[in-house]
Amino acid sequence: MLSLSVEPIFPSLISGSLFLLAFISIANPRKANVAANRWLSFLFFATACALASPIVTDDTTIRLMEFTRFAMAPALYLSVLYFTSPDKKFTVLELLHFVPILLFALFALTPIIPISFKDALEQFILQTTHIHPAFLVFGSLITQVITYWILAWIRLVQHKNNVKLFSSSSQPIDLWWLRYMLIGLALMVFLWVNAEILGIEVIRSVTPFGHLFAVYFIAYFSLKQEEIFAFDNKSVIEIKEIIREEETKTTSKPPRIPGSEFGLQKQRLENLMSTEKPFLNPTLGLPDLAARLKVTSHELSYLINEGFGENFYQFVNRYRVEEAKFLLHSKEHQHLNMLGIAYESGFNSKTTFNTTFKKLTNLSPSEYQQQTQSLSVI
Repeated sequence: MLSLSVEPIFPSLISGSLFLLAFISIANPRKANVAANRWLSFLFFATACALASPIVTDDTTIRLMEFTRFAMAPALYLSVLYFTSPDKKFTVLELLHFVPILLFALFALTPIIPISFKDALEQFILQTTHIHPAFLVFGSLITQVITYWILAWIRLVQHKNNVKLFSSSSQPIDLWWLRYMLIGLALMVFLWVNAEILGIEVIRSVTPFGHLFAVYFIAYFSLKQEEIFAFDNKSVIEIKEIIREEETKTTSKPPRIPGSEFGLQKQRLENLMSTEKPFLNPTLGLPDLAARLKVTSHELSYLINEGFGENFYQFVNRYRVEEAKFLLHSKEHQHLNMLGIAYESGFNSKTTFNTTFKKLTNLSPSEYQQQTQSLSVI
């Protein structure tokens, strides 16, 4: 066990780090995902308050910090919702997520409710449910945290799929860092449950270190975020409509391009991709390609879906794989290693290059190169 002289250092360091992270998130020097980072800042602030209670001596302040636990899970979910929803606007209904914290605050803090009534209510709960009110509150909190965590994770999985509708390179904006952050939060929740219920001594003895590690783990990944919908307002609105159609599984999409023009637009797109090779830009987005083709994002998305049976991500990366195959054949590019081939083809990571290449050819880039070299010798 940690000595009493050392142990207070950890709550101070952990909560202080989270307060600083909350300030950085709301200050947002990079001005990326502004609305989402406000909710993320609120999450960090609420968590900092909850973890700071061991170093606070004033009873009222302790109560104030304790009930902020009910704000953590809703703040987490709302931050994810704003990160993954283009053009998301605040609505009053979102405040309903914080009703539990309001009820708990009224009961715990207001002097209007007599202490005798509180005691009677606690006795009534204990007699009817045979559960101590404190444990009932703790159980409600755990249920809330787990529920919102699952909802946030599901939302992130949906977002990863949605990114491929408008971006040719999902890795920088698919919120991979937020998934790691959720894992860090899950670790903190587990350590908290163990300290309160499970009581596994080996884990409890390293809980302060675990919390500190989780905080810096979360901080590292939260500071690496990229702007997700870095397009003009008109394009963002169109992307929002495209995502909504995908999420609602709309089967009968309205024809965005008249049948008489469809074949011509498809040919224009193929010519553009073959001659100008816009796919070599690793950050190519749906609005960027739509502007070069002089159509709207919605029209281009419809053209790719109906004309090629692919989403934007699949369409662009198919051209990149063809370019990579050409470079692997080319004697002029034999000096390039696989990472160089990936970058020259428009990919921004070797992992994405290998995964996409194998998916389309059933061979890894190295296997493909070896096979073509063997055939050339024969």
